Amino acid sequence: MDSDAKKIVLYFIGIVCIMPILIAAVRFLPFAMHGLSHTPRPAITYGEFPFRLEYEINGEIVVVEDTVICEFDGFEVNAQGKYRKWKQCLASGESNVVLLVIDATKRICYPVRDAAYYMGDRKGSFVEPPIAYVSDGMKEHAIYPHEELFITFGIRLISWEFSPPIVNTFK
Repeated sequence: MDSDAKKIVLYFIGIVCIMPILIAAVRFLPFAMHGLSHTPRPAITYGEFPFRLEYEINGEIVVVEDTVICEFDGFEVNAQGKYRKWKQCLASGESNVVLLVIDATKRICYPVRDAAYYMGDRKGSFVEPPIAYVSDGMKEHAIYPHEELFITFGIRLISWEFSPPIVNTFK
């Protein structure tokens, strides 16, 4: 093979090997630049937020008092950019408030707001009580406004008292 043929083969191999890397870099660059934007740490990284839920089910009054525990869990990057992650659990050890067990896998649950809300990482306020939902442990299914919750399952919300979010700073 002469010198010119070797150069052509080397150029071809170089293009075939380097082109996918360049294409990947060009595709990833906007995502990487967006993800590298400064997302500040919260000044307050841990909080406990008591709540009290009172409801009636089939004529019986039930009171749930528990505490939402929130903790900063670092940062995560996705297609929308870099954001703060939060861990959340209830002091009781439960993952959510269960109003009614329908069967072995389905439950009517009541959300207690998320950690980003309580830790001051979300704008806006929640005046209205949240909407109950059906959970099978893996995902949420139908949601029930309060009127429908009463008609379908005999559950009536009496009161929902929850802690307000903290005023957090991010630096």
